[in-house]
Amino acid sequence: MNHIAAPRIARRTFLKGSVVGGGLLVAGCGNDTDPGAGSNSAGESSAKTLRVGIPTDVELPKTQMFVATNQPLRRTVFDYLIDKNPDGTYRPALAREWEWNDDRTELVLTLRDGVTFHTGREFGPEDVLASVEAALSEESSAQAAKLLERAATIEESGPMEVTVTFDSPFPSYLDALAMLPIIDSETYPDIADGEQVVGTGPFQWKSWTPGREIEMVRSDSYWGDQPAIEEVLFRIIPEPEAMLAAMRSGELELVNRMTPRDASRLPEDRFVVDNSEGFDVYVGVNTDVQPLDDIRVRQAIAYALDRERIAEQVYSGLAEPSCVPWSSSVPGVTEEQTTHYAYDVERARTLLQEAGAEGAEVVLTSFAADPAYGAVEEIVQFGLEEIGLNVRSEAYDQAEFVEHLQAADFPGLWVTPIALTAMGPATALMTALPLTVGENTHNVTDAEYESLVEDLTTAASEEERETATSALTDYMLEQAFHNTVVQAQTPVVGVTGLSGVEVDLTLALDLTKATLST
Repeated sequence: MNHIAAPRIARRTFLKGSVVGGGLLVAGCGNDTDPGAGSNSAGESSAKTLRVGIPTDVELPKTQMFVATNQPLRRTVFDYLIDKNPDGTYRPALAREWEWNDDRTELVLTLRDGVTFHTGREFGPEDVLASVEAALSEESSAQAAKLLERAATIEESGPMEVTVTFDSPFPSYLDALAMLPIIDSETYPDIADGEQVVGTGPFQWKSWTPGREIEMVRSDSYWGDQPAIEEVLFRIIPEPEAMLAAMRSGELELVNRMTPRDASRLPEDRFVVDNSEGFDVYVGVNTDVQPLDDIRVRQAIAYALDRERIAEQVYSGLAEPSCVPWSSSVPGVTEEQTTHYAYDVERARTLLQEAGAEGAEVVLTSFAADPAYGAVEEIVQFGLEEIGLNVRSEAYDQAEFVEHLQAADFPGLWVTPIALTAMGPATALMTALPLTVGENTHNVTDAEYESLVEDLTTAASEEERETATSALTDYMLEQAFHNTVVQAQTPVVGVTGLSGVEVDLTLALDLTKATLST
């Protein structure tokens, strides 16, 4: 048996340190041996309430989905079985250890003792099975389902043990466990009304005023260290200018998902701006639409994208220009790949001429609710018109945009992010709709793509995974249907007296170590 429960490597920690000369020293990562290790005692001058600004309300029926709107629920109300580190390793959470058999067709999870839900009911194997069943149900849209369904069986194999079997090796299953909130089967069917939102996390759901505020209080029965913060108030402020004003006036101590431009406008002597792990922002191409079915036109578009300008003007430096959807630190990704398409108007014009597509009309769509993507769209449109395309710009609201993503019927090009790439290439390819094999938003059905994705998602060793990642990345660059422009980062903004805030790969805030000096 191969034991793979790695020692705990802390999530990336922001706003951590002490105030020196009006600024905040940001510390690096720690390496506690267990989530329950260490102390979080607050000093006498620590505030007990933390006010957090968020731009959107939660969507309770989608609790198990990997969506930005539900970031306030993760790491607060809900826990995971395991957590994933930025370096690709894993650490214990509700599962204190796990073991694979030699050929990685059986995974045994040993659950943590002494964990209770906020109702007082004890956590056990039946809750793992219920959470998986909910994610796999027809009503669920949980992205983790694409990974969970690869298991042949999952069953309770002991008092605090769950065993999962597979028909063939599937190491990426661990990512599913790091994405799936463990729900309370007794209250989850009625979660939509917001009366009872029950998990095992460090904070309990207390009240919800839809569109305005969510109140959570510290859980005295939490299995890990007790947070120093006793109450968290999530204030829902959709307008970016209103969010900025609330931060400046002292109505908030922390904001997640502030626009990069606004974050850069805050005075450094009162606020600290840091960023999360990167995620993919791209220009998608519907390959079923003419003239985008021509690879030369798609490559011309890739050369027309001014990635450096987007990184600086839209993200104020909180982004890395890139041509690939994964982080540059992923094994198998090279600098040659991340810089494959330099901004080259003349080369793009030549490709358009060869394809006979000069003056062709293309539709470019962005997500209307987010000003950052509208700003990206403007720069993209300028570049496309420079190379000789006639661009018609459109903007969809959230419901329309998601509808077109799912139906794969965008009328041409679109601008949007994929946060799931932070979990790694294999998981993104199996769970993110623009990238999945068979049915995807780009309408790419090439057998070569399917084969390359299969090689990556079933790779059994690090060497195999690195080789497969490189080969798939080369293919995607050549085909130019998914044109990454930047690896962007979400600004996390706090007042200078706030420390110990962490952000995980799902871009969710972990407040268990947070303290706020007054």
